[in-house]
Amino acid sequence: MPARTRLLLLLCTTPAAAAAEGRGVFAAHCVPCHGADGKARTPAGKKLGARDLSESRLPDAEIERQILDGVRDAKAAHRMPPFRDKLGNQEVAALVSYVKTFRR
Repeated sequence: MPARTRLLLLLCTTPAAAAAEGRGVFAAHCVPCHGADGKARTPAGKKLGARDLSESRLPDAEIERQILDGVRDAKAAHRMPPFRDKLGNQEVAALVSYVKTFRR
């Protein structure tokens, strides 16, 4: 589903509901590397070179692409696994919204 459709799904959800869903998805899938605070100071995050989400200024479409397709290093090994087959459209939209809350 295109990013625009995902965004529309998120906009049809109340901000509080989207934040709660995004927080839950983040806790279930992202905390081991990015940490609960998004700063990537976890052992796994340090080992894989996870990004500190408070410093990210990526546009929504790029955040979504990274969630869906994962992130690879220079040798094409996954630094972050793809979540395309693990998360639904609404979960991805909520997660995009939630990770932006870490920005300073």
